Amino acid sequence: MDDPRAQLLELAKDDEAQRSRLAICDQFAEWLTRVGRVLWVSGFFIGPDRAAGLSQFGDDRAVGVATVAQIGGELAAGAIALLRAGNRYAAAALIRQLVEVEYLAAAFEEEHEVASEWLRADRAGRLRFWSPARLRERSTRRFLNTDYWHHCEMGGHPAGPGMALLPDHSNAVPAAFLAADLFGHLLGIWRGLDVALVEILSGPPPADWQLPDLAAPVAGLLESDELYAMFQSLGADMRDGNLEESE
Repeated sequence: MDDPRAQLLELAKDDEAQRSRLAICDQFAEWLTRVGRVLWVSGFFIGPDRAAGLSQFGDDRAVGVATVAQIGGELAAGAIALLRAGNRYAAAALIRQLVEVEYLAAAFEEEHEVASEWLRADRAGRLRFWSPARLRERSTRRFLNTDYWHHCEMGGHPAGPGMALLPDHSNAVPAAFLAADLFGHLLGIWRGLDVALVEILSGPPPADWQLPDLAAPVAGLLESDELYAMFQSLGADMRDGNLEESE
């Protein structure tokens, strides 16, 4: 079977793999929600920023990362629930928001101090320094323009291509495609925020935070999920120039 789409559609029929994807996405959502809640409390009370008159919070780095984590957790939980309910269009709209959360997580991973700049930015500053396009530029091709534009057309904005996500259309996009995409974006968010978290805490999170242990289940899915692996391979080909990145 040489047609990549035909291969992807065949792999999408694996119901057990789909359940495994969504189960790990549940754990990502739990991790993000928990980190956001605990880190926000500690960031509010501990740190020099309030005393220095820079902010209403104690540590803007911590509060910035906590806020992005909570946003990610809420979006992830919503997207998972919508996929399980069969509402693919609305799930795609939330996944598109998670793409932007992943951009921020990558920026915080590279330099955790900028989380305070993001938190303090006004609207003009967000448009100038924190827009999706600017974050992609700063990521040195870590993110494809095509991926963002695709998300905008498929659920991000009302547009004709989104009909593939609506009920009863013959060219419908399988929910498994969306779940694999969701897993990939949550994986990027988790990795980025975990690095920033360790920098802020000067070490790993304490055991009493009771965070889900994601390393083993993530490694297992990365080893076994053929659908996700194929999507990753196609994305790598685009980055390497083997496939054209469309406008």
